[in-house]
Amino acid sequence: MQELASAGYQLDRSAFDYLRTMKDPEVSSVAKSVLVTIGENSKVKTVLSKKELLEMSSLKSSDKVAVPVTFQIPSKQMSSRIDVLKDPSDDIGTGGKVEDFSHYFRDRFQKSASAFRVRQDTRDASSIATALQTPVKGKVKFLAMIVEKRERRQKIFLQMDDLEDSVTVLASPEERAPFEVAQKVPLDQVVCVEGIRSQGDLIIAKHILLPDIPDHKPHLADEEVWAVLLSDLHVGSKKFLNEQMTRVFDWLNLKVGNHNQREIASRTKYVILCGDIVDGIGIYPRQEQELAIVDLYEQYREAAKYVSRIPDHIETIMVPGNHDAVRQAMPQPRLPSEFGEPLYEARKLISLGNPSEVSLHGVRFLLHHGRSLDDLIASVPNMDFTQPEKAMRLQLQCRHLVPEYGKRTAIAPEKEDHLVIQDVPDVFQSGHIHIVKFENYRGCQIVNSGAWQAQTDYQRRGGLIPTPGILTTVNLRTLQVHPIDFMNG
Repeated sequence: MQELASAGYQLDRSAFDYLRTMKDPEVSSVAKSVLVTIGENSKVKTVLSKKELLEMSSLKSSDKVAVPVTFQIPSKQMSSRIDVLKDPSDDIGTGGKVEDFSHYFRDRFQKSASAFRVRQDTRDASSIATALQTPVKGKVKFLAMIVEKRERRQKIFLQMDDLEDSVTVLASPEERAPFEVAQKVPLDQVVCVEGIRSQGDLIIAKHILLPDIPDHKPHLADEEVWAVLLSDLHVGSKKFLNEQMTRVFDWLNLKVGNHNQREIASRTKYVILCGDIVDGIGIYPRQEQELAIVDLYEQYREAAKYVSRIPDHIETIMVPGNHDAVRQAMPQPRLPSEFGEPLYEARKLISLGNPSEVSLHGVRFLLHHGRSLDDLIASVPNMDFTQPEKAMRLQLQCRHLVPEYGKRTAIAPEKEDHLVIQDVPDVFQSGHIHIVKFENYRGCQIVNSGAWQAQTDYQRRGGLIPTPGILTTVNLRTLQVHPIDFMNG
């Protein structure tokens, strides 16, 4: 500011507040640029506004400022602390026999039941057989899986199984709480039923409880370190936001952004790519009309150009999505080198399957691309694509990422169900829906990380209005989510 004052120029409040967000070397750089411009234009007035500063220094409020050589990058001095906790890639088989389905659902039941066994209010739940031995009008409490749902005369009948027996549970509007759960709960979900024994194999529900995650105090990093959550780049699409994506990587390299934004970039130690790195081939009807790159290998080569720009001191984790070159059935393995080689050659990557769990600076992340969100949003009352965080919350409540078998999201009949949420995450990241949303649920920070693809014709026909170009960043010391708008900023 001293340079401008010495030259006889004053600042109004907007200009003064703007320059106060910068460090001294940056202010000096702006002042020198402004004085050069003034020297070429003698008609400039002596009281300068923020708008005039921006125009004369050729800057936008969130755009380029020369980074002084003294600018510190704390994340370069930090040691990365990353642990892969779960990755299904090496455990995925090639099942498909009848006994494989039996193994799969038995494992799902047992894992889901274990979540109830640690809860004070459900650890005494018994079996269906015990419930059916209870006298008529007696109280029962048991664990079972919902295998069929029927609505008749405004009542909901749930056909339920455990590992040995079957029972019918009636949820009536007169009992509002269990009725509302019965409306929204997906098939194949394990629940705890509290009710009254009726005639035959009928139970009148008084409570229907989902496994749910407990209220918990999340793990937090012991230093100021940030993670960047990316998903749905869709490189290869005509709607891919090349300019905005380029600016993200410019920002990571401290070439763009205001002071606060560059502070976040300087403390970023982790980047997560949560699926749909490329647009793929033949994923939806008439997709070829919306492709700028029609060769799948070339799409990954193009994506590698962006990934290679992530600074070397930043750890990068990647899981696939439904547009990537892996099998569509869940769980998905890591991206094979056959297609991912350009990415793997571009920089060091920690490539995992979908879903996976990692610990970053002690903070536990659950990473799931999110294809099954389509199924939940389409089938559960009062959910829509504008609020993907609600569907993600239901996944936490169900303790399962793909609750219902046989929907659009295919599930491979593995001997082990890798989609059960056994351990409580501190951060739960998904993408797929192309809408940025986040909320904290019982200590878990839910983040749907948006997209870097403008609305496609396919999305327009389906009525989906995405919110692309918004970057989600998370402070691992607080779990605060800070979005940065690269679309309009």
